[in-house]
Amino acid sequence: MFYKQLIFIFFINIQLYYSQQTASVWYDTDKGLPQNSVKDIIKDKYGFIWISTENGLVRYDGNNFVTYNHLKFKNNRFTSFLGNAKKDTIYNTTAYNENIALISKRNVKLLNQKSGCLQRVIRESRSNFIFTKNAIPEPFENTDFFVYFDKKNYYHLFHNGTIQYKDHTIATLKNLHKNYILDTFCFNQNIFIISRSLKKIIKISPAQITYLNAPEVFFKNDIKVYWSQINNQSFIIQNHSLYRIHYECDSFSLKKLADYDLNKNSLSSIYHDEVNNKLYLGTLSDGLNVIKFNNFHVANRSDKSYENIFHSLLPFENDKVINSLGDVYNENGLVKKYHFNTTDHFFLLYDNQQNILVQRESGLLRFLKNSDYSKKEKLALKNEPSRAWKLRNYYVATFHKPILKSTLSFYKDSGFKNPFLQFSLPNIVTTVHEYDHDKWLVGTRDALYIIEAPNFSPKKISTASLHVREITKTKDGNVWIMTQGNGFFLYQKDQLIKMPVDENRYLLFSHTILEDKKGFFWISTNNGLFKVLKSSLLQYAKDRKNMPSYYRYSKEDGFNTNEFNGGCSPSAAALPNGNFVFPSIKGLLFFDPEKIRSYYPKNFFLERVIFYDCKSNIQGQNINLENNFYKAVIVVDVPYYTNRANLVIEGKLKGGKNEKWERVGSDGKYYISNLQPGQYQLMVRVLASPQGKYIYKTININVKHLFYQILIFKLFIIFIISILILKLIKFRLKRQILKKKELEEIITVRTRKLSKTVSTLEYTKEQLRKESLQQKKLLETISHDIITPIKYLSITAQKLYETDEHDRYIQKKYFESFYKSSVEFYNFVKTLKEYAEIYNISEKNEKYNVYEVVEAKKALFEVAAKEQNTRIINNIKDPTYSKKNQNVIAVIIHNLIDNAIKNTTDGSIEISTSEDSRTFFLEVKDTGKGMSKEQMTYYEKLQDNIENEKLVLQKYSLGLHLILQLLMMINGKIEFKNNTPKGTVVSIKIKKYD
Repeated sequence: MFYKQLIFIFFINIQLYYSQQTASVWYDTDKGLPQNSVKDIIKDKYGFIWISTENGLVRYDGNNFVTYNHLKFKNNRFTSFLGNAKKDTIYNTTAYNENIALISKRNVKLLNQKSGCLQRVIRESRSNFIFTKNAIPEPFENTDFFVYFDKKNYYHLFHNGTIQYKDHTIATLKNLHKNYILDTFCFNQNIFIISRSLKKIIKISPAQITYLNAPEVFFKNDIKVYWSQINNQSFIIQNHSLYRIHYECDSFSLKKLADYDLNKNSLSSIYHDEVNNKLYLGTLSDGLNVIKFNNFHVANRSDKSYENIFHSLLPFENDKVINSLGDVYNENGLVKKYHFNTTDHFFLLYDNQQNILVQRESGLLRFLKNSDYSKKEKLALKNEPSRAWKLRNYYVATFHKPILKSTLSFYKDSGFKNPFLQFSLPNIVTTVHEYDHDKWLVGTRDALYIIEAPNFSPKKISTASLHVREITKTKDGNVWIMTQGNGFFLYQKDQLIKMPVDENRYLLFSHTILEDKKGFFWISTNNGLFKVLKSSLLQYAKDRKNMPSYYRYSKEDGFNTNEFNGGCSPSAAALPNGNFVFPSIKGLLFFDPEKIRSYYPKNFFLERVIFYDCKSNIQGQNINLENNFYKAVIVVDVPYYTNRANLVIEGKLKGGKNEKWERVGSDGKYYISNLQPGQYQLMVRVLASPQGKYIYKTININVKHLFYQILIFKLFIIFIISILILKLIKFRLKRQILKKKELEEIITVRTRKLSKTVSTLEYTKEQLRKESLQQKKLLETISHDIITPIKYLSITAQKLYETDEHDRYIQKKYFESFYKSSVEFYNFVKTLKEYAEIYNISEKNEKYNVYEVVEAKKALFEVAAKEQNTRIINNIKDPTYSKKNQNVIAVIIHNLIDNAIKNTTDGSIEISTSEDSRTFFLEVKDTGKGMSKEQMTYYEKLQDNIENEKLVLQKYSLGLHLILQLLMMINGKIEFKNNTPKGTVVSIKIKKYD
């Protein structure tokens, strides 16, 4: 019973694994191999496949075969591999052990000195057969075998059944047939022998002999065992089927890999590449057979090609789809027919009760789920619908008119009666999608429209002609527009954002999108199925510099065709069991997106160059090219074993004419020609992930110079010519140079003096012009303003003269008036004198204390201030230093205090200063009667245009006119504002640096 259970489980494993479809390719001397006898196969630690033949060792990267048979071997007839691939030490011997080759660092070299392990193996080979793999066709009789794992673990298997570990015997096994070695295989460092008589597998380890149970198939008489020590893989072939043996915890299991006929092909070596899901089968005469396992499944209706053209489909049950004909398919093919007999293959839909609606003549047929779709009802419509859709809350049908116009009708239920909305569109409607509540996107053969409340009028979104095939909303709410001939778009924030297409532009004809659980989009086209990370598309929408990476699946991956069908509704299906289904012109493609791998390189190498001359060479990371080299081909070696159309290799030559990334062909060859002598650097990058990450590597290129192209030689020639020219010039112009120097010195001195004189004159001229202008304006003002007081004095004197000498009261009154007018006239003339002497003030730039200057002026005006019952307050910090002209500052302070005293009674006058890094501030604040707005406006206007404004000395304070002139001399400004509650604040700003 136990064995029956094992056999039952075993066959279940075979069935599950064998559900993968396979693609087989043969390679022989016509397709890259140097010879058709493939003795052994191994993958090194860098990912390259190595093949042992009778005409050299061959390295395979998934595309190219590189043969190593040019070394100085006595013969190129290689045998089996041994060693350790993980430690990068793989050995192979030629026939008769004449030479040993070491495969390391992706290269082959002749090994002259034998290491300890090789010495032991070579020594044992003289009397024993070195057992590293099973050569299936070879029988052995009376032959002793040596199994070498490492220097501490090795066995002798004698033909009489004696097992020896190192130098001592473990046991002698009885009842073994004479060719028991053909039923022997190994895992790790344990040896296993199949005993048919005992129905056991004998396990040989250093410590003991163990008898293990195994599935019944191991003990069949027709099985053949294959084992490879270096690959640590074991297989059996039984009844034309190849199985992989798996061993874990003293338990064996088998998985079927492929069908194989030993009688047809002489199998000699096997390697199963689990990483790339491939099986390599070497033969003695037919070359190399590479079998690829695919997780794509194609379901067909029959063997007639026209019956295998599929269009619209719906998910049906857990793992099936149903088409408009009523045919139900799973990944293995047709499973049931409901005979819908529809007249249109381009649409079908479920209603709310999971009934299926299809087109039939001038209406729709509804097949009822509660009758297992055996009963139907007809929905009569006025016209034949060309498409029908079920939206979230509504049902929609479109009707084509003979003149390529469409009527779009919206219904509230699946009865398709009495539409509540109807629209007319100028072209054939291809798709409708509910964008939001009472908001729909409509695609036609020439445009994309939006219809929304409240007016429900179609509004065109696309500016250029756009043949819309399908509108899809993904899980994140983004809307994608698929088109015919224009690629696909993201509709976001009322904008159409065009997505970039693949290099071959296959994505221009995009049909539909399905999103998997890992965030990848699967896009069907007229030429292949594409996979792209959704986040990379959204990132591109934000920043056009971030290009997405597309991965394409094609016939090479197990399809019957690259052409998928679109323009139908729906044009793909996501099943409850996780499978995706896409219709094509040659069957339905089923697959589980979780099981479909995208392959990206893990590394690549720049170490091979094809030269077309005998002197150019490569040394490490440096390529040395001759000056007149014709061309060179740098080979980018990338171990990549799937569709190389998905291999993205780009190169950029730094120092060349075009320093841009250029796509390198799938053969990995980068061509160099017509380079000028010099140093260059080739940068190569390979796409290593769907997120757009790259692996970068560089190699230096040196193009040799000829002797006359060397910079030193050119500089030497220039130097010699320059010396000769200089000698001639020096000889002819020696006297002229001396005279020129003397003349230049004279001219320089005179020019300097003249420039200084001109600058002084210009400054003096400007100063004189200003003085003259001010003096002229002063004279004009004096001549005008002095007449009135003189005339008043004259009139007063005349009245005094005519007054009766006895009338003392009148006399006293006139004398008082005369006195006051004389004082005012005196002050006026005195101020005029100060104003006229502005430009006579000497400049002093010594450092002085402003506080002391103010104190001096305060003492001067103290008596006058007391008469007005006014206090003068010096708020300036002692000391406060300045370097601005002390005389000018003193005059300004004097006039400001004077004006303040004249206009302030029973109040106070405050003087204060402040400064920053650029400006010195002086402020005089009084509580007098204050200045009028008119006065402030006059002085501000005069300050901004003092040279052109007319002076009004009589009406306005002459002292302030004087201050304005002084401020102009020291690059200062004055500002006026009203004090609170009364009085005036005069602020003076003086720049520290001119």
